[in-house]
Amino acid sequence: MTYVAWALLGMAAYSTATLFFKLATRAGTFPALGVLGMAAMVVGTTTVANAFFNGGFAEKSLADFTKPSALFSYAAGLALAVAVGSLVKGLSLGPASVVVPIYGMFILGGTILGIAFLGESFSLRQSTGMLLAVAGVYLVAR
Repeated sequence: MTYVAWALLGMAAYSTATLFFKLATRAGTFPALGVLGMAAMVVGTTTVANAFFNGGFAEKSLADFTKPSALFSYAAGLALAVAVGSLVKGLSLGPASVVVPIYGMFILGGTILGIAFLGESFSLRQSTGMLLAVAGVYLVAR
């Protein structure tokens, strides 16, 4: 699959995940972080198993897990825990039609960070798209 196909699959799966998070928190059996904890167990187990069986940890030493790429991986995990935890808590408190578009602004945040720290290109077309995205989220979430 191409990177665009993977991105589309991820978008569809994340959209479905937010629906399930909302349904789970609405049911009221578990608090928001309990729902996230159960979901994280599934994510963690399947991701580690997938990485293991596909050679992601093959021939790695303990020292490899202290290298910069590993440290960035741990930092990404912490940021993701805060991000998804905030999404689930927000969904437990408010309507998905407001929470999800605001949360989705992480796309612009990632774009800005890519430009600022990774030296990625930035054009007038991109800035126009970003402004339109902000306007769209404002109109949808209002």
